[in-house]
Amino acid sequence: MTNLFKRPRKKSPSLAAREFKDGPLSFRPPEDIAYGTGKCALGPILVALSDKGIVTIMIRAKSAELIKDLRARLPKANLIRDEKECKAVVAKVIEYVEAPVKPFPLPLDIRGTAFQQSVWNEVRKIPFGQTSSYSKIAETIGSPKAIRAVASSCSNSWFAFAVPCHRVLHKGGANPAREGGRQYRWVDYEAELLEKRKK
Repeated sequence: MTNLFKRPRKKSPSLAAREFKDGPLSFRPPEDIAYGTGKCALGPILVALSDKGIVTIMIRAKSAELIKDLRARLPKANLIRDEKECKAVVAKVIEYVEAPVKPFPLPLDIRGTAFQQSVWNEVRKIPFGQTSSYSKIAETIGSPKAIRAVASSCSNSWFAFAVPCHRVLHKGGANPAREGGRQYRWVDYEAELLEKRKK
């Protein structure tokens, strides 16, 4: 698994001198990003890998949306579709989505500001079968007034289930903005999984 994330990079003096915004609020040199696809219980899934870990996990209603959103997510990266190399990681991610009980076990290459990182780290602590709220996350990370910033950080996470932002709701209930959307369905999906485990 470790070797899978150590992808060789093409070195070029001209490219090495360039930097661009690749990923949310993170400047990085040009890089190769490999990705593979599959199908999970919630629909088509895409897993993209850098040399440090998984850089994004996306679940969409249609396969075409995956590639479109990946290009929007990493507009400057050299995207390499490598189903064979990514097969093992994709399979493990799908297996996790089917039973997201424990913390996500694979390495993640999470990109974002220090604030976003603190939000996502806190979100990863929310146990399977439970939810939190934007206000509670804001209080926990020491920024009780930054409720909107927490909500924005959750919306800008690209790690389906690995960083379970779908478990973060408005205080007192489900997020109206998400109701009917995939995040809300994911909460229902996990509730169904929880019920099955109780039987």
